Amino acid sequence: MKKIVFWMLGCYCLFSCQPTPTEKQTNLQEDYSTKVNPFIGTINDGNTHPGATLPWGMASALPHTKDFREKANGPAYYNFGDEKIYGFGNVNLSGLGCPVAGAVPLKLSTGKFDWDIENFASTYKDEEAYAGYYKVTLEKHQLVAEMTATTRSTIYNFTPQNDDKQPINLFLDLGANTSHRKGGSLKVVSPQLITGSQLDGAFCGFQKSTNIYFALEINQPNPQVKIYENQKVTDKREVKGDKAGVVWTLDQLDQGKLEVRVGISFVSEKNALDNLRKEQGDLSFEGIHQKAIAEWNKQLQKVDIETSSNDDEQIFYTALYHSLLLPHVISDVNGEYYSREIDKVLVADDYTRYSTYSLWDTYRTLHPLLALLYPKEQRDMVVTMLEMYKEWGWLPKWELFGYDTFVMVGDPAVPVISDTYLKGITDFDTELAIEAMLATAANTKKNPTRPGISQYIEHGYIPIDDRGGDPQKFSWTNGIVWGPVSTTLEYNLADYNIAQLANVLGKNELAKEYYRRSDSYKKLYDPKTTFFRPKLKNGNWMESFNPTDRFFDIRWEGSGGKGFVEGNAWQYNFFVPHAMNDLKSLMGEEVFLSKLNDLFSNGEYDLTNEPDITYPYLFNYVKGHEKKTQQLVREKGDLHFTNTPSGIPGNDDAGTLSAWLVFSQLGFFPDAPGIPTYQLTTPKFEKATIHLDDYVYNGQTIEIIKTGENDRYFNQFTIDGKVREEVYQLSHQELVSTNELVFNTVSERLSEVKE
Repeated sequence: MKKIVFWMLGCYCLFSCQPTPTEKQTNLQEDYSTKVNPFIGTINDGNTHPGATLPWGMASALPHTKDFREKANGPAYYNFGDEKIYGFGNVNLSGLGCPVAGAVPLKLSTGKFDWDIENFASTYKDEEAYAGYYKVTLEKHQLVAEMTATTRSTIYNFTPQNDDKQPINLFLDLGANTSHRKGGSLKVVSPQLITGSQLDGAFCGFQKSTNIYFALEINQPNPQVKIYENQKVTDKREVKGDKAGVVWTLDQLDQGKLEVRVGISFVSEKNALDNLRKEQGDLSFEGIHQKAIAEWNKQLQKVDIETSSNDDEQIFYTALYHSLLLPHVISDVNGEYYSREIDKVLVADDYTRYSTYSLWDTYRTLHPLLALLYPKEQRDMVVTMLEMYKEWGWLPKWELFGYDTFVMVGDPAVPVISDTYLKGITDFDTELAIEAMLATAANTKKNPTRPGISQYIEHGYIPIDDRGGDPQKFSWTNGIVWGPVSTTLEYNLADYNIAQLANVLGKNELAKEYYRRSDSYKKLYDPKTTFFRPKLKNGNWMESFNPTDRFFDIRWEGSGGKGFVEGNAWQYNFFVPHAMNDLKSLMGEEVFLSKLNDLFSNGEYDLTNEPDITYPYLFNYVKGHEKKTQQLVREKGDLHFTNTPSGIPGNDDAGTLSAWLVFSQLGFFPDAPGIPTYQLTTPKFEKATIHLDDYVYNGQTIEIIKTGENDRYFNQFTIDGKVREEVYQLSHQELVSTNELVFNTVSERLSEVKE
């Protein structure tokens, strides 16, 4: 999902920011955490951050370079090169398109405490970051701040650089976070321990809110503690409001540093403290840091690459790292989680509960990557989605912190569930899955997931002049269809996935009906213009059609051409991933190829735009033109993904772009959710080794080798020494059953690419 509002960049990066491992990490035999450069994507609207977190972690500790006290300043907590750090947040999400979280912000100042934001803001230097760790020097306060995390908690060390004896103020400010909702409550348990909650909500215009609970503990024996309500000191031990906070003033530091530990929960203050105690125990900062390194090594070592380029290594492992941040764990150490939609605390007995499903983005690349490399986590994510259906009657669309925002379009949970099952991860309730899919696909009354479903069923498409609701009063749940052409195509893909799952489960009649429904994209294809085009309910085409139009649709200026979502007719021209050969027949191969070439030559292709993210791979569908796929994938990957803060071409969309790069550099790509087949391209590396999980894949090891005279183009493909006649596609079952894939490349003189 692209950002709805476009924000001006406040800084530019002039050099590559690479993590500097400490001596202890350097001494490890193979430390994958130092292969990650968390500064990648922290400008250029990538909306990533360099903070300390664990794979799929609920908690994260990172610097905020924006003042979030008065308003939400956009979805980025941190932009590389911003002049000042204002504080450090403890719940922060990576690569999203709207402001959210930034919760439990800690701010520091020296001298006399004052609420003025400039007392906390500090220039900074000596930033250091790698997976699970961040460090910086706050110049104004003369403090070195370092931080690391467990899954549900964070820990900080703040160390003075001099002995000027100025008091240090640590301020927990409940009126500052990235969200549009501010404020909260806190309770003094002891001078060293504060518990409470902070409000978060109004994500992307959706008005629901939730509480993020915390327990915050410091290591100082006799701190001065002041509680503020309405920005004034109070004797109360419990306060609330958007001008509430607590300040510890420390004239001197025991053991020469201030240690702060923060536990997080979405259930209760008690659970936040429980998460903190059980995950950190009596471990020191360094002990927790080493556990973070070990956890990142466990997950990142699923893939080994061989390259002589430090930049290429960091680009790849950072992309893999960014693919492991969302969805995040939301169940506590005791299994409890809060289901906001039904206002109940429940327990995840036999699975880990996850949250923050940016599904319109992630169903395309991220979830297929997790299904391959992290199948147990992917299984639990699917179980989570099915439990959401059991709880509130709908599969998630864009779920956040226990409630669904219904942001974006389509029915994106369906392809995730179907694709997961078809890749052999079958340990979930399939009857419940079919029931949940049909609850949205067939329900024509007050359906928040599939607005326009009645029109879609009646016409086979959603008419531009009959899409429900009032466009002038748009909200995500009032029934108005955003981008009826795009939405129709998304429903087609979802229906195909229903059919695919029904088919393998032996539900033949159901499969037949939904295969039929998935074909209705043909009704919106105009052979005269050779584009998908908005249609009226009377069957006529909408007049004044402009395939390059970008600036229409309800209230989202800049979000899509008339009838389209975050794109135009060019970017949706091939968005029928489940029926690409049928689309080629519908267009005619000559038109299909010509339009595909034109898309790239006329500048309409946008790698940051999810609907056309697969398009470089579509040349594999035209015999004799497959090398164009290999050319474009390498060209786009090398151009847009770099070892710099601008090294992601736009909003990472919860890891969607990063997962695209991981697949593309390994040499295979899942272009059609629900069809367990990969399109092949030339791998980036001479050799890569994938260590598959014991769960489902029995610990299979796959070596991917590139041989020959050319780095970019291959013309022969072997599996375990046997030459494949079909060179450019590979089934999922073949991939996970093989030991060795070899891409034999061709010489330069044979590598011309046909247009």
